[in-house]
Amino acid sequence: MSDQTVPQRRPVVYRPESAVFWVFVVALILGTLALLDDSGPVIRATLDANIALSWLWLLFIAFMVWLIFRFDPFRSGRRYPQALVAGFALGGTAAVAMAMSGNGGLGQLWSMVLAPETFTDWEAALTAPIIEEASKALCAAVVLVLGAHVLNRISHALMVGMFVGFGFDLMEDLSYAANSALQDLDSDMAGAGGNLVVRFFTAVPAHWTYTALTSVGVLLLLPSFRDRERWSTGRRLAIACGLLLSGPLLHFTWNAPGPVAAMPLKMLGSLAFFLIVAALLLRDERRWVIARIEAGRASGELATIGEDVLDSLPTRRRRRALRKSAKRSGGRAAAKAVKAQQRAALDRIQGYGETTVSDEFGSDSVRNSTLGAARNG
Repeated sequence: MSDQTVPQRRPVVYRPESAVFWVFVVALILGTLALLDDSGPVIRATLDANIALSWLWLLFIAFMVWLIFRFDPFRSGRRYPQALVAGFALGGTAAVAMAMSGNGGLGQLWSMVLAPETFTDWEAALTAPIIEEASKALCAAVVLVLGAHVLNRISHALMVGMFVGFGFDLMEDLSYAANSALQDLDSDMAGAGGNLVVRFFTAVPAHWTYTALTSVGVLLLLPSFRDRERWSTGRRLAIACGLLLSGPLLHFTWNAPGPVAAMPLKMLGSLAFFLIVAALLLRDERRWVIARIEAGRASGELATIGEDVLDSLPTRRRRRALRKSAKRSGGRAAAKAVKAQQRAALDRIQGYGETTVSDEFGSDSVRNSTLGAARNG
């Protein structure tokens, strides 16, 4: 009896009662099979070199995961790791498979209207930003719709998009490394290692930043967007269109032909643009956290959390300042304790309003009526 009354978190990805779950499964399987058919032989032929370079792969993956989580200061995405893994998996399989097919088809169309030398110079810039960004945005949309009951804020879409793009980037890097290994006349290690170093140094910014922006644009167009009623239709559509175009624009800038000396300028310009837009988008999450803190204080739900900890949560600077103050008075152990309290408080705040298994069967009609009202409003 007690087990039936204890609320449990609803699954975010494993939801076989949802048709979108089976879209996810089919896309994952078909994408994997397409990759094995296209890149499997090359990867198998250079497997020894990639295994020898596994330490470099692991270092890159660890760094990228750490870097991506820097854009989750309020721990909204970390609450749903299964959604991030699902995005990563779709980005590395289905998105790559769609891009391989789509890039070739669009390239053939461009070759019919462009001069051969112009097509050679501009093919990458005129195909990849369109096909690849659309493919990744579709994969992000599947994850956001599948987990719409919890993945409904801008910070959620930002993190899902980053992991979709990172999955795409990682599989693309593996394919490039395998091809470079075969083409190098010295050794597979020299070819793959040299390519990996270049790809890793140009990973910031890369696909994960492009897809982060387009994924937020996708969420703004979905009925599950949490602040749909607060935003005017014109504002929401304008920002969504801007974000959906910004990813392909950054991608186009990177792929556009130009001198090698211009590459650092491209990287710095793209990175600056992304950081500014991401900072503006995260203001929405900061406002949400502040509102939840005020509501929790008023209701007494956060009474067990220290006031100094709650006051430090809205900004990274405040959180760091509180930890430094604790370190001065109590050493590293005190600073670690404060950091743990801040993380626990953010996790608790992020859990507010989450749909549970106990109310799942009665929530569909309420959720549908809410979405209908949002559409009409």
